Amino acid sequence: MPQPGTPLLSVVQTRDGVWSVNERGPTRVAIAYFPSKWGAMRHAVRAARAKPRCRVAIVERGGAVQLAHDYQQEAT
Repeated sequence: MPQPGTPLLSVVQTRDGVWSVNERGPTRVAIAYFPSKWGAMRHAVRAARAKPRCRVAIVERGGAVQLAHDYQQEAT
């Protein structure tokens, strides 16, 4: 389970077949649309790796989480 305040990037296919990446965090809410699942996933992973910690989830049309992965930058 992610810590409180951990941003969540959810990847979901809309009814019309377009893929969206929804970002919800303590200070930010954003959405981006992509024609392919590959483009949406690439964007979500790049955005997650740019943050100190983040969770990426692929959500099915019914709302169930199909797959989730937590990203956290290691301290150097």
